[in-house]
Amino acid sequence: MNIKKYRFKFVLVLIAVMAMAALISGCGAVSYYTAEDAAYDYVESEPYAPAEYAMDDEAGRGIENKVLDRTVGEPSLRHVIRNGSISLVVDNTRDTVRDVTKLVNEKGGIVSSSYIYEVREGQYHADLTLRVPVNLFESTMEQLETYGKVTRSDTGMDDVTMYYIDLQSRLANQEAQEARLVEILDMAETVEEVLEVERELTRVRGEIESMSAQFTHLADQVTFSTIYIALREETIPTGTISPSPFHNLGQRIVDTFTGSINVVLSVVSFMVLAFAALIPAFILLGIIAALIWLLVRKLKNRKKRRLEGEVAEEGVEKAE
Repeated sequence: MNIKKYRFKFVLVLIAVMAMAALISGCGAVSYYTAEDAAYDYVESEPYAPAEYAMDDEAGRGIENKVLDRTVGEPSLRHVIRNGSISLVVDNTRDTVRDVTKLVNEKGGIVSSSYIYEVREGQYHADLTLRVPVNLFESTMEQLETYGKVTRSDTGMDDVTMYYIDLQSRLANQEAQEARLVEILDMAETVEEVLEVERELTRVRGEIESMSAQFTHLADQVTFSTIYIALREETIPTGTISPSPFHNLGQRIVDTFTGSINVVLSVVSFMVLAFAALIPAFILLGIIAALIWLLVRKLKNRKKRRLEGEVAEEGVEKAE
């Protein structure tokens, strides 16, 4: 029984040592990987991007940037995060926002954030964040430049191939370790052994969940590029007359008149509600006032009768 117990603990220690070795080797691979190595490294892996976003090899775009291995001579997959930013001066910000949203939807992307604000009467600016398939990044940037006057345009990329592969490899190692621990759990014979294996299994599954979340986020960044776009309406010179104050003047008059009526009605309804709320207080004050009036009247009548009695007594004394 002791031999089985020691052999069981030896297996657990061996698995823990293998996990630490895999983790250290993975971190070392990322830390010492250079751009020069990236030009020759060859790794066999499958891209995360869906089939409908597959890149045209002749276009030279997307996440499948090819490099030649110095020994094998076969291309390997590169995992690249693409991002860009563009500033445009446009005639009408709100119309341009609608055009940009339509363009992104047609390309299978989304507008992840949109902020439109008024800088002065009738003049609007907007800031948008777009997510589009990475193989459509260049074409999207080119089409966005046609929506106005370009004042700034930046593009960039971040090669995350080694981090992607390292994370994928460590995730696979953790899943293999989880499967091995499940097998060991079936072999456990005592409560102590079961608890020890379950504790280690819980730790491994926690790392798997964390790595899975990181890998999902990284894969999303690789599959969809990010574009930040700033829209600014052209500032009208002070020496010219701007038609902006008269833009939708009739509708603005109607809105203002309707708003005024709503304010008046709100005030009237508030006064009615306030009066209704004060009715119990008015009733109570009326009762108190009536009691005070009755008391004062009673005192006056009493004083009046006393004075009349005194006058009558004085008249009798004088008559005597």
